Amino acid sequence: MVPPISSAPLASVIVPVRNGEAHLPSLIRALAAQTIPRDSFEVVIGDDGSTDGSARAAATEDGWVRAMLGPPQNAYAARNRAARSARAPVLAFCDADCLPEPGWLAAGLRALEQAELVAGEIRFLVRERHTVWALLDIDTFKDHERQVRAANAETANLFVRRELFERLGGFDELEPGHGDFDFVERCVGAGARLVYAPEAVVTHPTHDAARPFLRTVWSMHRSYAARARRAGLRPDALRLRSWVPLVQPLRSRRRFGRSLALDRRRLAANGVRPRLLEDLRALVIMYLLLPYFEGAAQLAGWRDGRRAR
Repeated sequence: MVPPISSAPLASVIVPVRNGEAHLPSLIRALAAQTIPRDSFEVVIGDDGSTDGSARAAATEDGWVRAMLGPPQNAYAARNRAARSARAPVLAFCDADCLPEPGWLAAGLRALEQAELVAGEIRFLVRERHTVWALLDIDTFKDHERQVRAANAETANLFVRRELFERLGGFDELEPGHGDFDFVERCVGAGARLVYAPEAVVTHPTHDAARPFLRTVWSMHRSYAARARRAGLRPDALRLRSWVPLVQPLRSRRRFGRSLALDRRRLAANGVRPRLLEDLRALVIMYLLLPYFEGAAQLAGWRDGRRAR
């Protein structure tokens, strides 16, 4: 039996993991280096059926890091499991492959004084010899400044008042790739205030090859369509214009206020300046490959959602 830390913490850092041996030690070191005192927060790992013992190995004798073990399901079920055992009034969600900067927790807690949800800044760790897939990853995902304007955010860097989390029932465990979007949308729909906190920074590695990038795109779009089907809505892939060359990516980027090519402002903020050839390669993928790949994922998700209903 692990003894509890002496007093109730201000925040519980919630981390889902499945076989996190490569990432958890670095994350725990980054959390130990936070500017707020170690005894003012705890770390609760939601283990999703790991076989490498990484979550159990990360647990500390004083209870500062605790591991909530469970069967393999998905990251949102693991987050719910960890959140149920958390002791603080604030839940600070972070992914196992993220590295919070030292002021992350302090900045997130400050921002939460004026809101119910806080989306911190997610910066990318970019290799010196980057690939076009890394550039597309930065352009496509984890832009919390833009996402908050659209009333959304991701669990890679999200602070939530525990009372709100529990009142809305936590994450939908049927949402393997869209559970954070679903949860934040429900919170905002219930009247909760969501703000962006650029000072609460975590870094995240880029997807540097086609397979992991496309796997993430597939998961996101499949889950989006399944959720739309269960809600009685139609995903974009069921509209004819989605299959007309160039139309869907042009409409999507304009709708969300994005540049028609790679977002140079976003890339520059992550220390990257693409060359002309990289721009051209990215355009081919963005306008000729991804729309049809995303549409196929949405059709698969639509079928999944139909079965669920």
